[in-house]
Amino acid sequence: MSLVTFGILQLEYDQEKEYVTQIALEASLKNVTLHLFTPFDWDEESNVVNGMKFDKKSLSFMPSTFLLPKVIYDRCFYGRSELARKAAPLVREIKDKSCFLGYGLPDKWKVNEILKLDSSLCSLLPETKLLRPSTLISMLKEHRDVILKPVAGSGGKGIHLITRKKGMFVWTNAATSKKVVHEVTPVRLYEELKRRTGGLPYLIQPFLSLTDKNNSPFDLRIVLRKNAKGKWTELGRGIRTGAPGTFVSNLASGGSITPYEGCIVTEKQKEVLEMVISKIGFHLEESHPRLFELGIDIGLDKEGNVWILEVNSKPGFQTVLFTSDQNGRRAVYQGPVESYLRIKKQVLNQKKKRNKGAAVTND
Repeated sequence: MSLVTFGILQLEYDQEKEYVTQIALEASLKNVTLHLFTPFDWDEESNVVNGMKFDKKSLSFMPSTFLLPKVIYDRCFYGRSELARKAAPLVREIKDKSCFLGYGLPDKWKVNEILKLDSSLCSLLPETKLLRPSTLISMLKEHRDVILKPVAGSGGKGIHLITRKKGMFVWTNAATSKKVVHEVTPVRLYEELKRRTGGLPYLIQPFLSLTDKNNSPFDLRIVLRKNAKGKWTELGRGIRTGAPGTFVSNLASGGSITPYEGCIVTEKQKEVLEMVISKIGFHLEESHPRLFELGIDIGLDKEGNVWILEVNSKPGFQTVLFTSDQNGRRAVYQGPVESYLRIKKQVLNQKKKRNKGAAVTND
């Protein structure tokens, strides 16, 4: 039995069932047994996990007890939930004991600050500030519309649009499209700000009008991943489109997917996209531990500008799977297994060298 075992870490077993199962099937073709577990399944004292293991015969996950896997693919999504809050310190402990395929990026504000260190990438970032009453008021003086985004979280949750009109502010919730209008006073603005954010850290940016000919919001999702040789490669891309009259295109908020080939992109925009793809992974890793995959959300406005809207290290794969052929879809599922095998080979080679060195010393 291999001592360098492979596992997927999730907050709950019912998340990404199809994705995890397909990875397990690809793993079984390579004679790799995939272990599945949550942070709460692990006992720190014994280093034993009461989790699930993929069974080749039944082609399903079965309850199993095993030592903490040596190589782990982390698919825990940390939002505002109590479950995520409790899991975070456990995952930090697990990181000290196992090798992760990639280590998650910090929050949106820190990622933005890292990207700003590269002049080429910095020029593609919208103006971004930490949300405070003072930054909200100053930005609303310069821009008619501003957008608020939680520093932590994904899927378009907690996003708000603020529109300045004569004598009033209009707040629009991205998730519900519900609007609230109130008068322009510092006190009323502060009250609404506190109610909307719950005291959690937020970012504020000018609202970018990124709509198609049907007045629907859209963005370009590009997914990068390291291949079996540890080199950054593009896994796929696609257009995500929101409903007409809304202002977000996230799939979790009801967005739809169409192939990238249907998007009109200028030669200049194509050049900028290729620059982003070639640089962003390497640049982020200069300021951060090893990464494995990246989801890059790109805005394309009507003036021909390219905007980096968001970068996350645990992207969803719906866009890539929807727009890829069979070989492309298999590549999505094979990637984690191939990276595990590369790490396993490195570990075993290092062990052989140590054993060989020890034998020479004994002689």
